[in-house]
Amino acid sequence: MSILLESRESSSPIITRAVANGLLGINTEVYKFTKLQKTALGVVGQFPKQVAEWLVPRVNSYNALNATDICNLRSKDLVNGRLKDYDRNPGKYPAITVGVGLGGTTAHIALGLGGPFLPQAFVLTIKNGTKNGDVNEYFHISHSTALNITKNNPDLMTIQHYDPVHDGWLVRRVNHLRLKLIDLPTEYKTFIKEKLIPGGEVVYLEGRARWKQFRVGERNVLQVGGWGSISPEEFINGSQRLTLFSKKEKLDFSNWNLDGYPLEDGRESEWGSEPGLGEALEQFCKSEGFNFIKISFEDPNDFSKLAYYAKRSQLERDQIEPSGVIVEMFSQFDAISVEKTALLPLWLIFNTTDSLKFLQGMTEEFPKDATVFFSGLSTFTTTPDMVSWDEWEKALKGFIVINIGTRKTHYPGDALALTEWKRPLLKWASANQYDHKNQLTGAKLKDLANKINSIQDL
Repeated sequence: MSILLESRESSSPIITRAVANGLLGINTEVYKFTKLQKTALGVVGQFPKQVAEWLVPRVNSYNALNATDICNLRSKDLVNGRLKDYDRNPGKYPAITVGVGLGGTTAHIALGLGGPFLPQAFVLTIKNGTKNGDVNEYFHISHSTALNITKNNPDLMTIQHYDPVHDGWLVRRVNHLRLKLIDLPTEYKTFIKEKLIPGGEVVYLEGRARWKQFRVGERNVLQVGGWGSISPEEFINGSQRLTLFSKKEKLDFSNWNLDGYPLEDGRESEWGSEPGLGEALEQFCKSEGFNFIKISFEDPNDFSKLAYYAKRSQLERDQIEPSGVIVEMFSQFDAISVEKTALLPLWLIFNTTDSLKFLQGMTEEFPKDATVFFSGLSTFTTTPDMVSWDEWEKALKGFIVINIGTRKTHYPGDALALTEWKRPLLKWASANQYDHKNQLTGAKLKDLANKINSIQDL
């Protein structure tokens, strides 16, 4: 297919581009903007944040797909789109990472292992959303499309993802349909055989995060809400704070319970891995003589902890003191700056209070008096579980903080941050590089993961 299926700003393309460029030692722009778009965002960024919060959501939907664009979609179209990101990467690698795409965490792990990342999930952004907060209306926009995709692709399942809180400004105008591999595609098999050294490692990242989902087809579910500090039960049954939020956002809300479909416990849309791919991957590795290593966590924050520990252990082996910490958030991460410097990476899922709690716990492990690069995220909406800027500052009190994200004056709606967010980091990183000697291995990564699990079991 000639049409661009996944948005360049979707999670899988962001990670595969970052890893592909990182393997070449090239910096990556998270968001792909034209010169005109950058200029426009710069202009909008000069105005108070309310201007960006009104404007950005209204122009974001222009790149969305029509349902007719994907009526004949095949899984190979999605897979080849991501493999194409590695067209410029020659030679073979000691390891290939496969599975859940957790932003900077996955990118740091893949680059630490010295090889590509192949995602399980792909996101399609379809035109039309629901402005009144009606989950049933949102569901019907893409349900027939979802059923048609799984009918034509036995190796895929679909998740219609409706989060009217964290994605509220998006789902008014677009519909998110996430597709996940439940088998190992031929294209991945070919890529692994061509790019992995004999006896090399295939590291499978299995996210076991759970969420309530409505079963709307044999291989089709709809998920209401997303990871944060609002539980799936609260999304579905309602609460006082969601009622107040809906009134403020002019949503007609009593609850977000999908009519007529059973509710079940499933793997979370963004941070969960569906069964099938991992099992097929393990069998493939056995038959081809590759070393299969599975790393599983129920809490997606544990993967972030793993990436932090992996970089710290690498620095210890090289007898290098950490030069600081970079606190990344959601799509704002910089794989090459972490790879080329002695920074310890800590990736946060979102700007919600659960991420704040995770950060607060991890600061106890930060080097004393460390310089911390903080990447506050622009979400262009204020949610009931959003962390205030003062709370972020309080969590990092005692450290030397360099802001590389949203400006305090414009949080959480800074258009300028979309193009300028890491400029201070790049300047610092260019003057503070080091050549690491020891490559992370899947076996070492597994040992670190086992330690994280054993501590939690105490």
